[in-house]
Amino acid sequence: MKTSLMLCLLAVLALNNAAAQRIIGSVKDKNNQPLEGASISIKGTAVGTSTDSAGNFSFEANINGEIMLVATYMGYKAKILPVTKGNPVHFILAKDPATLDPVVISAGSFEASDKSKGAVMTAMDVVSVPGNGGDVANAIRTLPGAQQIGEREGLFVRGGSGEETRQFVDGVLVNRPYYVTLPGLPQFNRISSPFLFNGIVFSSGGYSALYGQGLSGALVMESTDLHDKSSAVIGLSPTLAVTGMQKLAKDKRSSWGFYSRYMNNNAYTKLIPQQQDFAAGPAYFMNDLNVRLKTGKTGLLKVYANFGYNKTDFTKDDIDSSSLRKRFAAEDRNLYVNISHRSQLAKNWQLDLAAAYNHNTTDIRNNLLDASKAVVIIPDTPYVSKNQHLKSGEDYFTGRFVLSHFFAGHHVLKAGAEYQFTHDRFMDDQYYTSFAEFEWRLAHNLALRTGLRFEYDQLLKAAELAPRVSMAYRLPNGASLNAAYGIFYQKPENRFLLDNHNLPQAKAAHYILNYLQRANGRLFRAEIFYKHYDRLLKTFPTLSMNGSGDAKGFELFWRDKSSIKNLDYWVSYSYLATKRDHLEFPYQMEPSFAAPHTASLVARRFIEPIRTSIGISYSYAAGRPYYDLTAYGKIRDQGTTKSYNVLNLGLYHMFTMFPKWKEKDFTVIAVGVNNLLGTNQVFGYEYSYNGSRKVPVTLPAARSFFLGIFMSLGIDRTEDFMNDNL
Repeated sequence: MKTSLMLCLLAVLALNNAAAQRIIGSVKDKNNQPLEGASISIKGTAVGTSTDSAGNFSFEANINGEIMLVATYMGYKAKILPVTKGNPVHFILAKDPATLDPVVISAGSFEASDKSKGAVMTAMDVVSVPGNGGDVANAIRTLPGAQQIGEREGLFVRGGSGEETRQFVDGVLVNRPYYVTLPGLPQFNRISSPFLFNGIVFSSGGYSALYGQGLSGALVMESTDLHDKSSAVIGLSPTLAVTGMQKLAKDKRSSWGFYSRYMNNNAYTKLIPQQQDFAAGPAYFMNDLNVRLKTGKTGLLKVYANFGYNKTDFTKDDIDSSSLRKRFAAEDRNLYVNISHRSQLAKNWQLDLAAAYNHNTTDIRNNLLDASKAVVIIPDTPYVSKNQHLKSGEDYFTGRFVLSHFFAGHHVLKAGAEYQFTHDRFMDDQYYTSFAEFEWRLAHNLALRTGLRFEYDQLLKAAELAPRVSMAYRLPNGASLNAAYGIFYQKPENRFLLDNHNLPQAKAAHYILNYLQRANGRLFRAEIFYKHYDRLLKTFPTLSMNGSGDAKGFELFWRDKSSIKNLDYWVSYSYLATKRDHLEFPYQMEPSFAAPHTASLVARRFIEPIRTSIGISYSYAAGRPYYDLTAYGKIRDQGTTKSYNVLNLGLYHMFTMFPKWKEKDFTVIAVGVNNLLGTNQVFGYEYSYNGSRKVPVTLPAARSFFLGIFMSLGIDRTEDFMNDNL
């Protein structure tokens, strides 16, 4: 109603301009949902504009006599309406049966987006899946393709290591997405709030030619545009404090906001006994800043900045001595700034610009301590290497552009280029790439995407070509068949390039076939895949790229939001058969981070009378292989761990604490227990220098607990908890 009154007022004011009249209005679908990016033009001319995120449009034109306005939007029937002086023009578009439910290529990817009609997960899913701690990567692990890895950070996808899945924000690579690695412990992603992102796409293979340097997968995130209204959030728990706000300007052309989270588990580790003896932390200070500014009629400038700090200091028994302890202390500081701009250069032309800067420093200390915690120096093997102080710093810059042209018939061409520069105390490196991708609508039920990526690295002095192709064929009843193929490259880590600048990039080929059916609040997905590694890094017998391997398997996913009122659940299963010859492996073997069978069940029930959501998540993984490998490729011990079983529980009670406030608050009390049954998990073994002793790598504690209260002002997320849209 407010929008209509504002549009009417603007229309009356426009009548006072006799020379050029302002034409205003809106474009929505039959469900009264705004259609962003719909094209508006005066019939028979090129004069026009496009709608904003609220579906509104406004432009000036000379009106002499009767004129007709044309509204078009992909997947909807075009509509023509007359323009009457002083009156806004409101379009209601109907879907075009010929393009109903446009074919979406989904082989190898899951989209988690609040906007997407095909969303599998939303930002609310990310924060409310029990056991994930609000971490984006942890939530993704409930989807097929991802392994249940509890002893370190990263997404381990389809037989690939955690380094083989890369993260992108607004199109550009995030060089350091996780805090510094802690031995035997998982780490957090640096993203403090998933609500700062409109779309999260998890690709477990076969992803677009617009992205690269991920041998196995990609986590593609798009930051939010202008927020609909101003809001604020505050939260508190015994280990966590959060605060944030979003401020929308009165003219709704700009906004700014911040989100801060401080977390310190040191007191918690004193109360709940841990495997490690923590002297400090783990402590985290995460800060996000965002600015949005409309530029011109179609442009949008976005700034996203993140500063994170982590400090951890703990000791544990030394594996080579019964009387000594080993200390690990780390501090991590990271600054990430991302600036992007999107605009329409002309009708059917769009330009996306993005640049990012990342500065990271880490300070790591390893010490051997006696019973009084004094440093012990023993000049003999293996103790001589147990006192170390490592400081490192890295600067990373990247910039890119993507030019898109939208052809008649819904064909789209995207082409662009990217530059990356990396600097540390030992080396500089520059990486260049250009790419082109064409999305073809061959028929109303057949879509094809072909792409080619060219990559050149100055340090390696090597160029590579990476072709990608994928297609989707729509079947009756909301089903589709999808297929994808692609070549993917990834540079070796700098610590290996220091010893050999002539290492080529690792190389993998993906083959994917997918069946997807989505209807009536239910989604079923089945996918088979094969991944072949032509080049993998070897550290034995010499540093080279002579490694190889492959991974194959199939995955199933089922999500149901409609069979039982207010019950939302999903089930995933993955079968994986993989072997690789990499690092110090003597030949192709199953990697220690790959389990042949993994499964997850997530279920949430919203109980309306008491406004409480109850959720459980259960994860299973078959035993993983473990090895005691020497640096010379000799296997001294090997075996298979026991299976992984974890049940997590979460309760969320929603209420309004101050109902008489102008902006009523939305308050949630959250309670969670991870590993409710207290099962003993073993992720592998740590071996002594001579191999005579091994100690299991386990969870820091049998169970972990969470209690907190969070209050939002300006946004009521009850509907998000009850979300029944799939």
